[in-house]
Amino acid sequence: MKRKRRTSTIACLCILSLGLVGFVIHSCKKKSQTTLSDSTALVIGVMPSVDYLPIAVAEQKGFFSQPIKLVHFASPMERDAALQTGAVDASVTDYMGAMLLHSKGTDVLLPIACQGMFRLVLGRSTPLTKISDLRGHHVGLSSNTLIEYATEKTLVEGNHPFPYTRVEVQAIPIRLEMLRSGDLDGAILPEPFASIGVAKGLSAIDLPQGLTSNITGLLFLSKATKKEAALRSFLMGYDKAVDYISTHPRKEWIGVLQGLLGISPEVASTIPLPSYTKATLPRSEDLQPILTWMRGKGLVPTDYNAEGLIRPLIQDN
Repeated sequence: MKRKRRTSTIACLCILSLGLVGFVIHSCKKKSQTTLSDSTALVIGVMPSVDYLPIAVAEQKGFFSQPIKLVHFASPMERDAALQTGAVDASVTDYMGAMLLHSKGTDVLLPIACQGMFRLVLGRSTPLTKISDLRGHHVGLSSNTLIEYATEKTLVEGNHPFPYTRVEVQAIPIRLEMLRSGDLDGAILPEPFASIGVAKGLSAIDLPQGLTSNITGLLFLSKATKKEAALRSFLMGYDKAVDYISTHPRKEWIGVLQGLLGISPEVASTIPLPSYTKATLPRSEDLQPILTWMRGKGLVPTDYNAEGLIRPLIQDN
C-alpha cells in the first residue's frame, strides 16, 4: 500500500509540473514585456531561502540607495523561468544551475558567492540516527540537480557508495511531507525546510564538512550590467546588511527572517544560519567538483569548463 501511495504521489507531481512549466514561462514573458522592459531599477528574484537574508535585510532597513525591486517566487522552476525570459535581472541559484544555463549559451555571469544551508533530514518510520542507517532505505531526491549530487556524495561509507532506493520527488515541500508520512526515510533539504521538519518531530544531521557550504551564488543576466548605478547601490547595501546581521542580535532582525522564509517565531529563533560574507567572487575551485560530476552525468559537454562565468559585476577601470 505504501509503494502504491508513493507512486501515485510522484505521478501527480509530474502532471502538475508539466502544467506549471507552460504557465510560468508564459507569465514571465508577459511580465518582462509589460512591466520591466523600461525600468532602470535592478530586479532581483527571491525565494524563501536563507541565501537571500542579506538582500531581505538590506531592503527592510533601507540600505539600497537606488530603486531595487524584489520579485518573490515560490519554486526554483518559476524563478529560473523568470531569469531565462528576462523577467528578473538576477537571482540566487546553485552553481550547478548556473553552469547548466551558461553551458547552453545563456549570457550570464556569476559575480557573487552566497551562503546557503542544507541538512539531511531523517524519516520517522524506523530508528535512524546516522548517515549509514539509510543503507537499503528510501531516499528522496530530484535527478540532475544539486540535491542528487549532494545525496550521492553523502551516502557513502568508507569512500564507497552504499545501496539505497532512490525516490524521485522534485517538490521540496512534498519531500518533507513524505518524510513525515513515512514514505521516505531520508532526504537532503535546504533551510528552512530542514528546520521545519525538526519542529514537526523529525531529526536532521549535518552533511559532510564543506559539501554544501559554498555552492550557491547570485547569477545575473549580462545585460543587467548596464544598470551600473543600481548595481553599485545593490553591492553597497548587500555588504551593509552582512555587517548588520553579524553585529546585531537575531532578535533585531528576526522579523525579516520570518517574513522571508514564512516560518514561525519558534523556528526563526532556532534555525541554523550560515556565516554570511560580503559580496565577493565565487571561487573556481568550489565549482570544479560539481562540474566533474555534471560531466560524468552528461549534463554538460565534456569540453565545457565554465570559462567566463565567474567575473566581476562592475568592471572598474
